[in-house]
Amino acid sequence: MTDAQIIVFPLTRRVGKIRTVAATLSGMKTDKMARAYRLQITTGLLNHLGNLGVAPIDQNEPVFEFWRAVFDEISRNIEGAA
Repeated sequence: MTDAQIIVFPLTRRVGKIRTVAATLSGMKTDKMARAYRLQITTGLLNHLGNLGVAPIDQNEPVFEFWRAVFDEISRNIEGAA
């Protein structure tokens, strides 16, 4: 019997989700709201990866890269508005 490897669709390729999260996060009026939203999204991503069978130790990097893509999108929107 061989070990199976789970390959999931990269979170950084979920452009629609990244843009939606970036726009929502940019519109937050307080830091408290933004923190709660980030926690909500992170929890959802971790649950999604867990449900797909991704080991907990392998979940951090994709979520980190997702947030990097979100903040890159926010930066692009700020630069485009200037």
